[in-house]
Amino acid sequence: MRGCDDSVRLVRGAAFMWVVVSVLVCLATGVPSAQADDEAVVVRVFRVEHAKVADVSVAIQPLLSDSGSVMVQPAKGRLTVRDRADVMAAVAEAVERLDQKPLPFRIHVELLKGSRTGVSMPGGTQEVGQRLKKMFPFKFYRGLGSAELGGVTGDEISVELSEGFRISMKVLDHRLEPTPFGIPNQSLRLDLRPLVLDRAGPKGTREILRTRVVLSQSQEVVIGAGETEDSEQGLVLIIKALPEG
Repeated sequence: MRGCDDSVRLVRGAAFMWVVVSVLVCLATGVPSAQADDEAVVVRVFRVEHAKVADVSVAIQPLLSDSGSVMVQPAKGRLTVRDRADVMAAVAEAVERLDQKPLPFRIHVELLKGSRTGVSMPGGTQEVGQRLKKMFPFKFYRGLGSAELGGVTGDEISVELSEGFRISMKVLDHRLEPTPFGIPNQSLRLDLRPLVLDRAGPKGTREILRTRVVLSQSQEVVIGAGETEDSEQGLVLIIKALPEG
């Protein structure tokens, strides 16, 4: 009977050991395998059709790991990226988002000079809407010029107005910039970055305003520029995105 008991104990012991070994095998072959897939180095070639290859290269650089690299071939419109598989997924998403076909736009710009007193407004004044009257302390306005600008996203444009004033901007597609939640914007919004207002004078060109404006279609933005909040005079820049067609 002892022999039977010994054999039973032996079988039970072997079964217990088998279960333990199975768990260890699963741990040894499961988790490191997933890590190995993520850490495996892969090489992928991206073809850039619409954006500038150099611009896309600069944009994806921060996504690369310490061991990652990118080779640029501007003449062929290609990027060759070498990095881990998990990094490559983020790079592919960024390239797709950045390589968008340029879209047409039209923008209307108008520059006004405002004053608290009509005496300082030689040449006459013009009537403005109630919105401007509520936004700024000026009672009188004189137009310094207006223009309608057009092109495709990615263009740099400028227009000369009267009295040496000039408005310059680079028009970008705001859909290419992720939201704080990581979801790209779906509708076209124009990103004027930078928007610069300067004035040429006897002592050279002086920059008056440098800012960034994001416009939805048909949206109007009004920007005031003055030396101080209680200035007797100031400039008012009106920018509006016009619908295409």
